[in-house]
Amino acid sequence: MSQPQASTSTCSNANSERLKTLGNALHIKGQYKQAYQKYSEAIKADPKNAILWANRAASALAMKEYLDAVTDAEKATDLDPTYAKAWGRQGTAYHAIGTWNKAIQCFTTALKCLPSDKNLTPQDRVLKTQFQEGLKKAEEYEQRPLPKPVALAPGSVDQASVPWKRALAMESDLIAKQERTSSAWVIMNAYRDFTFGVEAMKKITRMVFNGQEALGGMLGALADISNAILRDKRVFHLDIPDFFDRYRDQILFESDQTHAWETAGPKFVQEDALKRLKSLGWEEVRPALSTTIRAWVMRSFMQSTVTQVSCPEFYRHALEVLEWGSRVWKDVPRDDRGPIFDLTFIRGVRRLYLNAIWEAYSDKSSESTYSLDDIAKVAQEMIDEINANPQILGIQVDPGFISSFYVYPKADAIAILGWCYMRRGMAAQDSDARAQNFVGSAAYYFKAANLLPEDEEYHAYYFKIALEALWWSGAPLKVTLPLCAKIREAIPKMKKIWEHSQMAKKRDRSLGQALAFEAEFRRKVETGEVSESIVARPEEMESPRYESL
Repeated sequence: MSQPQASTSTCSNANSERLKTLGNALHIKGQYKQAYQKYSEAIKADPKNAILWANRAASALAMKEYLDAVTDAEKATDLDPTYAKAWGRQGTAYHAIGTWNKAIQCFTTALKCLPSDKNLTPQDRVLKTQFQEGLKKAEEYEQRPLPKPVALAPGSVDQASVPWKRALAMESDLIAKQERTSSAWVIMNAYRDFTFGVEAMKKITRMVFNGQEALGGMLGALADISNAILRDKRVFHLDIPDFFDRYRDQILFESDQTHAWETAGPKFVQEDALKRLKSLGWEEVRPALSTTIRAWVMRSFMQSTVTQVSCPEFYRHALEVLEWGSRVWKDVPRDDRGPIFDLTFIRGVRRLYLNAIWEAYSDKSSESTYSLDDIAKVAQEMIDEINANPQILGIQVDPGFISSFYVYPKADAIAILGWCYMRRGMAAQDSDARAQNFVGSAAYYFKAANLLPEDEEYHAYYFKIALEALWWSGAPLKVTLPLCAKIREAIPKMKKIWEHSQMAKKRDRSLGQALAFEAEFRRKVETGEVSESIVARPEEMESPRYESL
């Protein structure tokens, strides 16, 4: 992390210079929040000093507040277009949020702003190396071949077999049986929200008005699509060829219509929302906040879906504003502040964030800034929050809502704690500690599986990961074979809905290993070849599959 700039020029007044010096000292000590505040005070005293904006960007970067860092670094380069360090910080922030083309532009400009090689100071040489490395990484990410998201052509063979269509076909039977906990409701209602959003998005048009191009369309598509992803992100698919073009135009249209904060970071949004509220009221602030938050959520989701590179930061920015707003406006009626401050909405975003930081850590090609302890902490916080805010009886919600916003988030968090134990078991040098961690992992996965509906694909899959943990713990057949039976019994129920899901190939290969193991060792036990007290596991297992959830 580059240090804030001390003094290449003198601040225009003594107070801002004093505050900058205090900010620099705090930043060097790692007290980034306090440093950010001092730089903010200095900026109020001297708002046209580029160094102050760039220094505050450095503190924002250190706190992983990447959108705020972009905003501050851009302000610094507006004030001083030759400010290499500010361009570099802008590039670093853009890289962190996955906007690699912008990062490339910024690092390229930063290099151009440095003196020629013969005039480089030792500090300039360090900066040049940093900018070159940043440029190289951004170019590597930008040039990576993109995998294709799930695409379904209208009328294709797969149409009737996708999970949401199978779920819809089961609806009348589920109603007749008064079955409200099936995973069919989760994906079915996610699909309905997604379809409403896509249908609204299809109405987006470009037109010429007074000689200028403008967008026309319907508001609400962003809310429907983001609601669908919060319910179950597996519903995302492409059934129109120009989906991404229309989606981009929809975001621009809704941002313009609601006066959303398109490029600002969470701290600016908080400050400006209070100012707008005072002068314009909730009718103006509510839609602006909703569009901003939902656009951030979808930005993280779209980027990880399209590029296969996890992007947790926009989820985190959304959570920062949501948690702040839920505190500041806790007594404001829901009709005024809007549904984005509901506990269930915030929980849905936190669930996406938790999975995103887990994916970033698990992706060996990524540059995750999250540790195992960070992930476990977020998972445990989610479990604690759900336990502290149980479902309110008597509130009318559609079937699937409770699963999407109470059951599944808790199961995700518990499974991720199981994964953390799996990682710790792998790293343990002591055999007893290793076995204890694997047993702990199995217990968490087993608990997560039992939380989920029996026809949910992760119900069987989590049982399988629990089985793997038990294999590595040294559990005997009398423990592992009953778990194999649970997996076998769950598969037919799961396949009624999820037979052709996105993870089907990987899932079925894994579940098949459990079935083969059970068949082999049940036969051996029945024939007396082995006892149920022996320890056995598949020969092809070379190491714990800790990358799995």
